[in-house]
Amino acid sequence: MNIYQDESGCLGFQSGSSKYFGIALLCPNNSKHVGNVIRKFKGKLIKVGWPKGYEIKAHNLFVAGTDRRVPQGYIYKATPEVPILDILRKITNCDIEIDAMVILKNKINSNLRTLPNGILLNYFSGQVLIDRVLQYSDVNLYVDETNKQTHDEQHFDGYIKTQALIKRGSNFPFNIVHGNSNVIAGISAVDFVSWAIFRKYEFQDDRFYNIISGKIKHFKPFFFK
Repeated sequence: MNIYQDESGCLGFQSGSSKYFGIALLCPNNSKHVGNVIRKFKGKLIKVGWPKGYEIKAHNLFVAGTDRRVPQGYIYKATPEVPILDILRKITNCDIEIDAMVILKNKINSNLRTLPNGILLNYFSGQVLIDRVLQYSDVNLYVDETNKQTHDEQHFDGYIKTQALIKRGSNFPFNIVHGNSNVIAGISAVDFVSWAIFRKYEFQDDRFYNIISGKIKHFKPFFFK
C-alpha cells in the first residue's frame, strides 16, 4: 500500500507563525491513477503559461496573482483558485481515503515548545500515521524530502518504524521514502489535500476543504476546545 504524507503550517512559535499545524495522509487504492491525474494537470498548466521548473504546489498556485515568477500570460493569473479547485475535484474522483490531523498550536505546553526541531513533528505524525499503517500487510510511505531534522534524537524514519513495529508486535515490510513532488506524483497530490484542510482552519476558508471532505476517513483535532 502506498501512503503519501504532507504537512501544512509550521511548528514554530515565533511571531507570525501559523496558528494551526496540519498533517494529511493520502491513501489511494490505485496510485497510478492519481499519478496520471497529477501529470495531466501539471501539463495543462504549463501549456497555459505556468513557468517550467517552478514547482506546482497549492500555495504557489494560490499566490500566483502577486508572484513575479509567474508571467502575466499565465491564464489563471487573476483567478488562482480555479486550478486548485479543479485538481481537488479530480483527486476526489479517484478511489482514495484521507486521514488528517490539525493541531491548535497555542494549546501546546510551553515546555514542549522548546524541544529540538522535528520532535513534535515525529510525535504528531505518529498519532495520525500508525493506525493507518497497521491496516496493511506492507506499506510504502512517501514524505516530502524538504522535511529536515538535525536533532540528535530518533529521526522521523526510525521513530515511525519503531512505533509501528511495537504496536503491531511483529516485523513487516515498511519502507519510508523521502521524495520530491516534481518526481513523485502522490506527494504532489497530498500537498493539495493538506493545504485545503489547513486553509479551512487557518483562514476560515472552506471552499477547498468542502470538495475533499467526503473522502476524509479519520480526522483527529488536537487541543481544540
